[in-house]
Amino acid sequence: MIDTYTRLLEAVAETEDKAAADAAVTKLIVHLKSAGRMNMLPKIVRELRRVASRRHALRPRVEVASEKESSAALAAASALGITARHATVNHSLIRGWRAQSAGKLIDRSAKHALTQIYQKVTV
Repeated sequence: MIDTYTRLLEAVAETEDKAAADAAVTKLIVHLKSAGRMNMLPKIVRELRRVASRRHALRPRVEVASEKESSAALAAASALGITARHATVNHSLIRGWRAQSAGKLIDRSAKHALTQIYQKVTV
């Protein structure tokens, strides 16, 4: 039951019509009150937060070593099929960039190259 309500609210939220989303939430609360199931509301909210955190973790992202590399990294990642809105700075990369989307990782960073050298030397 909670999954059904969660999917309904997700579908309404994706329409990007704020008035429709507000009306759907209001109708859901009225329905839960009339059915005597207001104790489900915190569970629905918790499930919506889980879904949002999963989507956030799976969204395409580009990490760069410095801010000045961000535009070039976004263009290069887009050419390779990973389109992100903006790049975040990850100081552990040393130099270069790393892009990730849908289980696909493209690593063009100096950290990756150094890790590979280290593994070849120690094996």
